[in-house]
Amino acid sequence: MSLRFDTRVAAAATAQDPKLMRQEFSRVLHVPARADGLKRHRLRFREVLYFKLKGTLEREGLVLSPEDRRALYTVLTVKAGEVGGWRRTGRKLVRAGDVPITFDLTKIVHSTHSALRMIQRGEGMIERRPEICSGEPVFKGTRVPVVHLIEQFRAGVPFREIAEDYPQLDANALRYAELRSHMGQAPGRPPRPLKIRRTATTS
Repeated sequence: MSLRFDTRVAAAATAQDPKLMRQEFSRVLHVPARADGLKRHRLRFREVLYFKLKGTLEREGLVLSPEDRRALYTVLTVKAGEVGGWRRTGRKLVRAGDVPITFDLTKIVHSTHSALRMIQRGEGMIERRPEICSGEPVFKGTRVPVVHLIEQFRAGVPFREIAEDYPQLDANALRYAELRSHMGQAPGRPPRPLKIRRTATTS
């Protein structure tokens, strides 16, 4: 995958905080923010994979030192071989030590690819029409505001519960909203609060 991804997109695909990702680049990896003539990061797929793997290892209790993280970043993004105790051969990654640990990257590569594709294609599931929710983005063919689902995921509402509340949405729409919930707010003026009005029903 030769594309480059905005930090917020990479953060969504890896369930990371975009601000912490930018700090990782500047304070730990020492990678300058420069792309498209602007002072920002545009991540290659292997860089996105680094953040996905780093986050997964940390959730499993493997805390990496800054030196370890720089070595892991280099061995994933620059070349196969061995750097600072990390060795990569194809999709096999080995961390040297008294008890060497071998990681098979196949599954995490596929899941990261899948998440990035879902984010890229997600805009095709959305429409904006003045007569529907005052022009707020909604999922096509529904009156369900995208931001409403995103905020529910951010609030910690389980996927299964949201799926039960919105049977008109398929799994792809729900997955897209879940991924978008990791992005954080876009730069600029925050959107107006969305008011959901329920119509009264007769018994």
